[in-house]
Order: sequence, then structure tokens, then C-alpha cells
Amino acid sequence: MNAAILKERFLDLLPPPLPSDWEVEENLEPLLELPESRQERILQQIQAIWPVSNSLCYSYLNCADRVMGCLADEQVGVWVAELLDTYEKNGLKEAQSFMVDVEKNFLCRLRGETGVSLETVLPRLLPYAAGIARRRIALEEGSALYTDTARIFLPGKLSAFSREADNFLLYKLMVTTQLCLIRARTFEMVITPESPWLKTLQQKYNAPYSLKPITADDFWKIFPEPPLAEDLFTLAEGWRVLTLISEDYPGLWRDTAELRAELAKSRFPEVALSGKSLLVEILAHSLLIGRTDRTNNTSDTDLFRLILSRFLNPSESAEDSAKKTAAIYALLDDLREPYEPVAPLPFLGRLRPAAARQVRLQERDETRQKFIEALAAILPDSKPMPEEEPEPTSESGESPARFNSDNAVALLISPADQEERDYSGPAENPEDISSQLLIIGGPDLEIPEALQELAAEISRDLGKIPDDYISAAQGLAGRGEAPPTTAATPGGESLPGAITYDEWDYRRAGFRKSWCHLNEKRVHPVKGTFVQKTLDKYRGLLIRLRRQFEMLRSAERLVRRQREGDEIDLDAVVESISDTRAGRPESEKLFIRLKRDDRDIAGMFLIDMSSSTEGWVGEALKEALILMGESLEVLGDRYAIAGFSGMRRTRSDFYHIKDFSESYSEEIKGRIAAIAPQEYTRMGPPVRHAIRMLQGVDARVRLLIVLSDGKPEDYDDYKGEYAIEDTRHALIEAKAAGIHPFCITIDQQAHDYNAHMYGEVNYIFLDKVSDLPIRMPVIYRNLTS
Repeated sequence: MNAAILKERFLDLLPPPLPSDWEVEENLEPLLELPESRQERILQQIQAIWPVSNSLCYSYLNCADRVMGCLADEQVGVWVAELLDTYEKNGLKEAQSFMVDVEKNFLCRLRGETGVSLETVLPRLLPYAAGIARRRIALEEGSALYTDTARIFLPGKLSAFSREADNFLLYKLMVTTQLCLIRARTFEMVITPESPWLKTLQQKYNAPYSLKPITADDFWKIFPEPPLAEDLFTLAEGWRVLTLISEDYPGLWRDTAELRAELAKSRFPEVALSGKSLLVEILAHSLLIGRTDRTNNTSDTDLFRLILSRFLNPSESAEDSAKKTAAIYALLDDLREPYEPVAPLPFLGRLRPAAARQVRLQERDETRQKFIEALAAILPDSKPMPEEEPEPTSESGESPARFNSDNAVALLISPADQEERDYSGPAENPEDISSQLLIIGGPDLEIPEALQELAAEISRDLGKIPDDYISAAQGLAGRGEAPPTTAATPGGESLPGAITYDEWDYRRAGFRKSWCHLNEKRVHPVKGTFVQKTLDKYRGLLIRLRRQFEMLRSAERLVRRQREGDEIDLDAVVESISDTRAGRPESEKLFIRLKRDDRDIAGMFLIDMSSSTEGWVGEALKEALILMGESLEVLGDRYAIAGFSGMRRTRSDFYHIKDFSESYSEEIKGRIAAIAPQEYTRMGPPVRHAIRMLQGVDARVRLLIVLSDGKPEDYDDYKGEYAIEDTRHALIEAKAAGIHPFCITIDQQAHDYNAHMYGEVNYIFLDKVSDLPIRMPVIYRNLTS
């Protein structure tokens, strides 16, 4: 193709607005001398790349000839999808680097010759981490390896070894080491300021005396060279943790022996180090290979042996490692050369106690609130004292706690330990905390398991249940107040933690990884007349619906051709006689049996709460949900109700209105009444989240019923064919997960895209919104009969 034809062909592939002529001509110039077949092959990918980034598309055109020369036809689509993933995760510069070396960045990995990405191994690492931690822990990509105790941040890609299996094994060792640091309470180290050895250390280095407890990062700052103290402490804790791994996970330790030896060889050559850095590097090398019998042919060998003897002293706690750090640091005082920090161990990384402390304080506050609410829920109500009566004081002049012998709250350890243990300090064995009893009102009560777990968690953390926790719970119970929550907003109360979901891009025939951020919210109930008006408006219909749904509660049907039954199956008898006369063996299945089918159904109603539902549509949706709730209470099916809306890919909102575990109550009715139009309709993420919720429900039949007023559309480029294809793919994902999706579309006119997006038999079109409250229960009955 010449320049004019090539330009015209290129512009035909682009959506409006079109770029300037000079810009197109300049970037198409590298293609002019290529054969037409190569030009066509390059242009085939434009529709996938251009909508994502114009700049990326121009960069692609400038190196496309070289790229196509390396790739087979079946590899081009995979390469483009990976190029777009790289751009969306790391930006244009990284994507351009990815295009420069196709062999190294794509083909070698395709052949399994180098590297492995965190994204590909995450499905295997997450259950592994949860099994070791005995709780859910997040694994996320980060610029450096570390943990804040709630998350572990890992490199996005490992290419330390040529084999994929070896790189995966290194990922496992990283995760295990970080989890063992949490288990060993490395980040919980607090040194009391009265400790004699700490005072001596502060005096030696002229560090200011502090009245507050000393944390790890405070401890490092005592020394003239904090980076040296930090590295020594990290290695000391590393030795303690790796000893734990070798004992508790011997298989992993054995499997990684060769890998650790290879990593030790690849570290910075010792000949380039000297003084303190050299000695610390030798300690790091010893940790890598798991042996400490190595000597170094330098004048500092004797010093190193002395350091090693201190290093090998067993450490029972992080404070022991701090003492070890101080002892080794003192041995290095005479070395005047400044310390140059050495590279961290690949699976140990850097310690970040400040990040861990922030997470711990947040979790402590959340646990405190949960404990107060749970305890208040089982405390007997107590009337407050009259205002004119002053509170009696004890002999010491202090006001006593607000509980007495008739309304007592006491935290007891086992009777044998009660007299001996000073409960102001931490329990010697946190595992024994679960034996504690809460005694309320004198006699023993059965304490909910959740409350026992919270009490045990607080006791492990703080050593006791603080008095103010119990006082706050009694105050909450006595006043009959609801626990404090965040201020009510039209959008509902946000629940912690955004969830990321992939989004289908039909242009590249692949997903945009972790593209959408979904925020879960709780709808606040409102009081008003809407629910009662709805019940009055549809009183007659509701009576009929309840009768019809009662009949569905346990359906009966006749099953023919059974070995045993209540009646003779005449058709089966005639067929058996005919078989006998024809010389075939006669059948024994000659009876009809009445079979009762017990329902085992779980349904999720997913409601469009976009701004376009304002007015009659929104009213009809809420009326339909009230009728469904009333009807399903008779039927007994498990069901949940949720709404969705959002603004761009970073804020897809998912509103919890009724969960599967909640009963249909006045609060649920209030939440339904509170449903209000929000913003846009990005349908893919909420459908995928609903799939995740339904997968957690054990039911023979699982339904996803989506109610929407039209085409999915968001404020950004989520519109048109792109939005339709993503929604369609999300519904296909539901079917693949064993979930039956069905969509009720409310619009003034039918659209061709409905059949394509939902499937020919998986949707119904309503052009009269007033029909929705009447039709929706009927639709549900037909779907589940």
C-alpha cells in the first residue's frame, strides 16, 4: 500500500475524533517500504491498541516491523494483550521497553525459560499463605519486599532463576519468611524505658532518654549509625526466623537449599567491601546458605569469629535480638570506616515496624469496637442513676466502676491461676486465654463464641481486657444506644477495603487485569410511609402471591418407570409386554411414584441504582422488592438484595441491602425504602462480585436476577460495544460458575443489543415500569418452578 492508501486504511480503523494528518503520516512512514501482507498484519492490532493509548499505538507502529518479524501469527494477539497489560500497570515507558526486546520480554517467558510474574502465581500463593497464617492475608505487588502484618508486598516479577518452578519456590520462601516474622512477633517489640541495659546503651551513645516504650525503629536511632543497627537487628531476627522455618517447614528449607546457595553466589563480591560492610555481608551470606562455619581471609577474621559467637546466641524474642544487635555493634565501634548498607536478603527484605504498628493500632481499634458491641448485646440493661444523686465513692475517694453484685462483669482466668497471675501484664501463654470466662449477673452464662474469640484476641494483644472496654460496653447496654457508626450519607456507609476485578476488553480478546475497584457499602434504613403504602396498594396481589408461593414450598411430581411405587405405570407395562414378545428382557420398572422435591434455592437480586432510575422506575423497583420480600418469606428460599452504581473504573459501588444471612425485618424494609439513584451503570464489576457472593452459598440452584433500565454506561470510555461486551462476558462467567443469570430490563423500547448481551432466553423486556411489581414475583416463580 502506498502512503495515501495506508493512511486511509489506518483512519478507517480509528473511532472519532481522528488525529491530525501530519501526525498520522509521520508515524506510518516506517511501514511504507514493507510488503502489503506485513502492513495488513500490523494494522490488524490497531483497534485493540488505539482506544487504550494513542501514544502507545504510535510507539507500536514505529517498532511493529521488528516485532512482527519475531512473532508467529498465533502469538501476536497474546503479545498485544501483554503489551496492553504492561501499559495499564506501569505506564508508557515500561510498555515501550517491553516492545524493544521481544525475545527477552516475551518469547523467553512464553517458553518458560525466564522469570515468573506475581500475577500468575497468586492463585497458588494465596491459599498457601492463608494456610500458614490461619487467616486471610493479602499478597500485593510492591516496590520492595516487606509486610505490615495485614499484607505482604512482593516483587511483581521474579527472574532470579531460569526455571519458572525455582522462581515460584523463591516466592514461597518470601511469603513464609514474612509470615514467620509476624508469628515471631518481630513487629511487636517494645522495650520498657526502665530496662537497665537500654539505659546503659543510651548513656554510651549520648541518646536522649525517653519515657515512652522503645519500638524497633526508635531503637535503631539510638546508635550513631542507624542503618548499621537496622541491618544487624534484621539479620538477628532473620536468623531467629530461619531457624523456625528449618524446624517447622523442613521440606521448604530443604527444597530451597540450592536456590539459596545460588543467591549467595550472586551477591555483591566481598572483595569490593571492607570494614563493617564486609562483616555484615558475611553474616548475610551465612544466613543465605544456612551455615555459619565460614571464615574470611582478612585481618578481621578474629573479630568476625567473636561477632559470630555473639550472633549465634539463641534469641527467644525480638528484644533478645535487640540486645544481640547492641553487643555486635559495640564490637564494631573501633572500625572507623563509615558503614555502607548491604543488599537485603531476597526473602527477608527490610523491616518496616512503623507500617506494622499503624495496622496494629487500626486493628486494635476495630477489635475494641466489636468487643464493646458484642458484650453490650448480652449485658442486662441497667437504668442510669438519677441526676440529683451523687455517685458513692469508695474509701479511697475514687468512684467505683459502674457495676455491682447484681450486675457484675468480671473477667476470670482459671481459678487456679487467679491468685498467682498479675493480670496487668501479658499472659504467659496466650493460647490459654480461651479458657477465660465472662460472668454476668453472678451465674455463669453461655458466652457467644465470637465474643470469646474477641476476648482472647484482646488478651493476647494487651495482656488483659482493659477496664474501659467493659465500662464502655456497660454504658452502651445501659443507655440502650446503638453503637457509633459513620455519618449516614445518600450513598450508604462504606465497608473497609476496595476489591479489584478484571474487566473484559473484546478488542484484545482478553482481560484488563485488576482494572476496576469495587467498594462495598451498607445502605442505611429510613423510616417513612413507603413500605406501608406499598403493602396497602398491593394488598390483593400480595394475598394471591402468598398462596401461590406456599404451593411452591414443596412441589410434588409423578415419577414414572420406577422399581417401586404407589401405582402401576400402564405405559411401562405395555412396553414391557412388547419387549417380552419381541424376545428382549422385560423391565422391572413398572410403577409410578409420587416424589416430593424440597427446594434448595439461593437468589441474588442485583438492582441498578444509576441516576437514570430516578422517578417512577426507582419507585417501581422498590415496590417490586417489597412484594418479593413478603412472598419469599412464605416460600423460604434464601435470597440477598444488592444495588450497584459508580463513577469510573476506580469507584464501582456495591450496596448491601440484604445479605443471605439476614432475615426479612423492619430494618431490611427500611433499607429497601432507602434505595436512591446514584450515578452511572458500570455493570461488569457488580455482576462479578455477585458471582463471588453466590459461590459462597451452598445451594442446588443459584440465581442471579439483574434489574436494570437499559444499556450499561459509565462516565469514562465504558460505553457502547465495549460496555456491552464486558457485561455479556460477566454473565457468561456466571454461567461457567454454575449460576443462572436472568435480567429484567425496563425501557420504553426494545433494543437489539439485549439479546446479544443477555442471551435469547435469559432476559425479559418490560416497556411499562408499572408492570414490574406485578410481573417480578411471577418471573421468579417461573424461574424456580
